[in-house]
Order: sequence, then C-alpha cells, then structure tokens
Amino acid sequence: MNTPRQRPGSSFALLLHGLAYAGIGTSNLLICAHLSDQGLIRAYHELALLVFVILGAVFGRFSLISRWHIGRAGSIGTGVVLNWLAVATGLVFLGFITRQTGVFERRVILIWLATTPLLFVAAHHVARYVFFRWFPNSMRSRRAVIVFLNDDSRRLAETFRDLDLPRFHLLGFFEDRTAERTGAPVGGLVLGRCQDVVAYVNANTVDVVFVVLPLEGADRAMSVVSALGDTTASIYFVPASPLFRMDHLQFAEVGGMPVFTVSETPFFGADGLLKRMMDIVFALILLAMLAPVFAVVATAVLISSGRPILFTQPRYGLDGREIAVHKFRTMHVAEVGALVNQATRNDPRVTPLGAFLRRTSIDELPQFWNVLRGEMSLVGPRPHAVSHNETYRGLVSQYMLRHKVKPGLTGLAQINGLRGETARVEDMQRRVEYDLRYIRSWSPGLDIYIILRTIALVFRDRAAY
Repeated sequence: MNTPRQRPGSSFALLLHGLAYAGIGTSNLLICAHLSDQGLIRAYHELALLVFVILGAVFGRFSLISRWHIGRAGSIGTGVVLNWLAVATGLVFLGFITRQTGVFERRVILIWLATTPLLFVAAHHVARYVFFRWFPNSMRSRRAVIVFLNDDSRRLAETFRDLDLPRFHLLGFFEDRTAERTGAPVGGLVLGRCQDVVAYVNANTVDVVFVVLPLEGADRAMSVVSALGDTTASIYFVPASPLFRMDHLQFAEVGGMPVFTVSETPFFGADGLLKRMMDIVFALILLAMLAPVFAVVATAVLISSGRPILFTQPRYGLDGREIAVHKFRTMHVAEVGALVNQATRNDPRVTPLGAFLRRTSIDELPQFWNVLRGEMSLVGPRPHAVSHNETYRGLVSQYMLRHKVKPGLTGLAQINGLRGETARVEDMQRRVEYDLRYIRSWSPGLDIYIILRTIALVFRDRAAY
C-alpha cells in the first residue's frame, strides 16, 4: 500500500509557507544586490517585487515542516527543486524577451539563482527543528482504530509508523473473524468485534476510524460507516484491492462523479499549451543557434558517404499515430522496412563519422523540425522503430501508455542510463517504467532538469553508440 497523501494544507498554512519562500527569495536577492558594485538600484526593487509574487504563488503548497526527501520522485523536496528551476528559467527568459538582462549585474543574478535553493533547504531544516523542538504538541497524534483485519490494514498500520505528518496513534483493530483466518495484527490489538466499534469510539475519544475492506464488501463497509454516524470520529474508507495499490492511480472528478484515473495524459488544457509553447520557443532558438552545425554536418555526411544526408524512418507518435522522424544518416544502410535491427556496439553498418554523430547525439538534431511541427516534444519518451513497437507491446506491460504523450528528443529514461540498445526485454521494461514515471510526474521544472542533465551527459554517456 502506498503512503497516504496528506490532505492539502489550510489556506492559512499555504499563505504562511508562500510568504516564507517569498521572503527568503526576495531577501536573498536584495542582499546580493546590496553587496554588489551596482548597489540597490531601482531595477532590483522591481525584480524583487515580481519574485515575491511568483514565489508566494508557486511555493505555498510546499510544506517547510514535512519531510522533503529530495531526489525521490513526487516528494516535496524534489518539487521545490524542480519548481525553482522552472521559475529561474522563466525569469531569465523573461529578461531576454524584455531586453532587461543588461540592467542587472550578471554575477548578482547567478549568485542569487544558485544560493536561493540552498537557503530553502536551510529554512526547511530550521523550521523542522523549531517546530518539533519548541512546539511538539502543536501537531498532536490522532487516536485511530482500523475496522477489519487483512493484509491492506496491516500495511496501513505499518505506514503509520513511517509518517512524519500527520501523526496517528493506532489503538487497535476490530474484526469478527478468528485469528486463524486473519493472521496477527500489526501495531495494535484486536479490540473487539465490528459491532463494538461505535461504543469503543465514543468511550475512548477516538479521532479517526479507517474502514479497510475489499470492494466486494462495500455493503458491509457501508453498514459500519452508517453506524459510525453516531460518533464524532473522522471516517476513512480504504479499498482493499490491488487496483488501489497501483502507483499511478489518481483521484479525479467527471461532472461531479468521483473516478479513479489509471491512464491519462498530463497535457490537457493550460499544461498542454505551456508544454507546446516551451517546445516552440526552445526549438526556434536552438534551430537558429545550430544552423552552422547543420551545414557542417550535412556537408561532412555528403563528402564522407554521399547521399542521402538525412535518414527518415516511420515511428509511433502521440496516440500511436505514425510520424516521419528525421536524423542525419549515420549508417551505410537505411532500414525502414518491417524488420529494423537496433544499432549495437561496434556495429559495422555505422560509418566512422556516424559513430561520432551518434555518440554525441548530433545525428538527432534534425528532430527539432519534428518538434517545431508539433510531431515531437523536446522531452518525452524516445520514439522507437515501428517494428520494435509491435514487438515490445506484446512483451512489456503497459508499453503503449508511453504514447499518451508526444515522443521526445530526450527523456527521463535516457538521463538514467537507458539510452541506446535494449538487448533484453528487461532493459525495455525499465525504460518504459521511467517513461510512465515521467508522464505521471510531469512539470515544467522536470523538463528543464532533463534538458540540463542531457546536455551534461552528451559527451560522457557510455550507452550511446
């Protein structure tokens, strides 16, 4: 069972956290400017006001008191880092398009961008120390019981031990079946039969009741929930089903009806527009910057191995539709038929120039045209040859879900060492797992992080050949 997500904080808590992050970011900016040769000119005050508003709006949802777990997917700490990268990139881009970058001293901005996330981390540790050292009772443990004893309720009990906030003190379980059928409880005793729970809750000031039962026992669970209406305890229903232990399951609402999302694209509405705008802006800038490289590489391919200069291959794009993906030709042959063999280390089909182009990913540069046309994205699951898709969709679970988004020039799998040949089915399975993790946890900051990591890996990725 996954760790339960915390309920969104109160409006007051969101405001306090937002003000804290905004205060740290703007204070650091003003201090850096004050210590510079420029001093606190008016431009820094205007920038500080903009930063205060942005940080307050973006970071209020990130608690300074809960555990951060920086580096863990979906954690608060990772969210802080990725959102800071997104804010920093957005501010720099805004400065370029408004032609204000020359107003500020470059060293001041760089120091501020580098030190602010460090101050966020320091503030997090200070806030946790102060909170738990001086106000240990301000977030008291909630007295809890669990109705029905099964594997999922035992997992829930184990989860309580690991929770930092909120805190639960498990008093025990209620179950009608014998211990021979249910197994031993974890973290508490069997306090009685299910019919005893209401009297126990009222007599022992229980704060929370968790009802854990399979979906086929919904009628029985509802009778317990109905009986608990005669108490003041908070009631949670925990469906005991493998379906609800899926990492990517999300709660949603359609026309007022609650639904669980198993598979969905993150790029609907405003997020899709933002993703597309990022692709267009970056593709235009990079195509303009790399035009001389295109000319040099095209000439080198023509001289070294003749025509064609570009290699075009059909691959699956968004929703499994075929697209034509372009690359600089790196092989003596151009396989586009029903059978396409993956490139291997020291592959005799690869030309000497092609080996360099593949190792540095320069052969992928023509795909910026695919990005500009809307067929691909800068970041997303890498597209595979059609024949490979047809092979692996029958071998790897949920393989086609990676096509819920546009394919990308680089992706989360590639920066985690899963680039190049997939000699075993297990290699493709791991790549798909990273692709699905990217889809579930997408944010603008994550895209920027992947782009920066890709640039850093270009000349030292041993998996590229």
